[in-house]
Amino acid sequence: MKFAGLIVAGALALAGLAAPAQAQDFVPDRVVKSVGTGDLAAVVGALGHQVLEQGEDKEIVVLAENPDQLKYVLLGTACEMNGVSGCQGVLMQAQFDLPPATTYETVAKANLDYAALNVWVDFEQKSLGFTRYVVLDEGVTMANLRANVEVLLSLIGEAYPVAAGEAPAETPAGA
Repeated sequence: MKFAGLIVAGALALAGLAAPAQAQDFVPDRVVKSVGTGDLAAVVGALGHQVLEQGEDKEIVVLAENPDQLKYVLLGTACEMNGVSGCQGVLMQAQFDLPPATTYETVAKANLDYAALNVWVDFEQKSLGFTRYVVLDEGVTMANLRANVEVLLSLIGEAYPVAAGEAPAETPAGA
């Protein structure tokens, strides 16, 4: 699996060098109804991952990498709406170069087998992606945001071969 770059790359006004995320900012039971870049970086730090780049000013986005060198992005959405400062949604995404055996059918199978993810393909841009989306309306805990990132990253290893047409899907745990 080779990381292809992120669709949101054009939206990034990036900070300088990679730096470890600051886990001390993470308060698991804190309820958030909106997030900023610092909140997203705190989630990355709580996972023990590294922040590679982050947005500046009103660009609520963090590019991170886990110890297995899997890069992913956390992107704030629905920002500065309805009188609420910050972003009221978080898109979590990892994107890869398109494997040669990927078809609409293999992606549909991965979506069926791994409903906790949204698996998508862009044949024109030659990319395969995996996303989760969290709506923060009425509030979620920071621990919940961390758990959603963990779900995304843990299922990619299982869903990728299915979407890539590399292996038949096994029955997901708990199915």
